[in-house]
Amino acid sequence: MVRHLFISPGHNYRGRHGVAAGDHSTLRVSEIECVAGRGIRGDRYFDHAPDFKGQITFFAQENLVAMWEELKIARSARDSAATRRNVITEGLDLPALIGAEFELQGIRFLGTEECRPCYWMNGAIHPGAEAWMRGRGGLRAKILSDGVLKENRTLLGALLAGGKSTRMGLDKAAMEINGEPLWQRQFRLLDAVCQSAVICAPETAGWLTESLRWVVDSPCAQGPMGGLIAALERATEMGCSHVLVLAVDMPEADRALLDLLIESSEQGRGVIFRGAHGFEPLCALYPIEALPVLRLCSSAGQWKLQQAVAGMVDEGLMLEWPVSQAESAKLRNLNTPEEVLAWKEEK
Repeated sequence: MVRHLFISPGHNYRGRHGVAAGDHSTLRVSEIECVAGRGIRGDRYFDHAPDFKGQITFFAQENLVAMWEELKIARSARDSAATRRNVITEGLDLPALIGAEFELQGIRFLGTEECRPCYWMNGAIHPGAEAWMRGRGGLRAKILSDGVLKENRTLLGALLAGGKSTRMGLDKAAMEINGEPLWQRQFRLLDAVCQSAVICAPETAGWLTESLRWVVDSPCAQGPMGGLIAALERATEMGCSHVLVLAVDMPEADRALLDLLIESSEQGRGVIFRGAHGFEPLCALYPIEALPVLRLCSSAGQWKLQQAVAGMVDEGLMLEWPVSQAESAKLRNLNTPEEVLAWKEEK
């Protein structure tokens, strides 16, 4: 499967021996246009040279994770884009494709050679990365037919905004932080990392404009579980593989935190943070395979997510991720006016 897709408009390393690396961003995209004999439209190697061997490059997610673990790379520094490969795959034997024609999503390719690492990897990824990647650097290939290559794994973002805000005394979703309503900040964050995003609540709110996607909480469960079940049902209808859940009242959750969940997941398995006080089910990535488990819990009147996710971890549906002190701070939620005032004073 195709896990991630990247392009970059310019070279950071090629032709720069003896000088600093370039600063062209590596852009994560949901799809790329492959043009036979020319490369990827918009990428630095498009029309690079006639019959160029590296019109597209592949790297295995399995090797990426193994490298991160064996080199003990900090979780906050783990970045698929740092390899500068175009396609991160899962479940493909890339070395076996050298010298062979193969097809992916109806597009034909010819594997030409290993995408050998260079010394720049030691700075871009981690010291020792070049040596680790030798023989495992991925695949260079020619593009033999036109087509659009897309990420197989699609994520639905779900903003849970159904709390009654009893202790706060007002709707937390509409509360402004740094001049922006909380719901807007959180929705924007989800929309940036997911193919689509929705807002889950038991009923539509006054701040919810018609242009935003609203999903009513499932009536078969109470509390956040009702919103999560509704989000997973919508994801199933849309053909998504995972649901990325974020509570509306976590103002310090950021892109890095959500990227960590996404990077650590795999097909059929999600990721959930665990801190000193238990699991963090309202900032987690759930596979759609979690839906029947939650429905079973709901039918038994077991609506506490802590209990439900503990069972999913035991069954291998969710990967438990112990949080660092810095990550724990990002997961703090605001429940009272006093907590909001204290938080603002810290900033």
